[in-house]
Amino acid sequence: MTDAKPTLPTFPGGPDPNQPIPREAVEGYDLERYARLSARLAEGREPREGILATEKLTERGWANIELTWMLRIATALLAGDQSLALEFDRLYVEAQDSLGPTDPTLPLDKYAHLVAQLEGGRDPTEAFAEHGLSLADAARLQRAWTRRLAQDPAMTETFREMVGGARGG
Repeated sequence: MTDAKPTLPTFPGGPDPNQPIPREAVEGYDLERYARLSARLAEGREPREGILATEKLTERGWANIELTWMLRIATALLAGDQSLALEFDRLYVEAQDSLGPTDPTLPLDKYAHLVAQLEGGRDPTEAFAEHGLSLADAARLQRAWTRRLAQDPAMTETFREMVGGARGG
């Protein structure tokens, strides 16, 4: 028996998973700057072309930056290293939270209704639109209510009852 690590497959165009995953900036975009721009583009409040123009990027330039970082993250995960993905997630959430309200924008009963819709299989984009939420707004709302509910067991029980009532059960 050998203690040698198995050779991992390589994603086309990605870094070698058998070597340390590069973390240096891609065309001037380190992980934090990539996360901030990703969040800003995903927010959908500004025209994409305008955001890219402000950054002096073309669609092709942005696609290269995005693909390179996604391949690095995926390759690191393939190699069993979650640190790059976790760091990106933290930076992306921070960037996303900086772009909108971090307190709940729906009262608890309306949030419970939304959760019941989603648990019942409703298309998220339709449910979010019905409540006036973008995908980014919904993510912030979920984090806000999760923080509050985690600190208040009585409110959590009330929430569970509201979700059950909205589902009809």
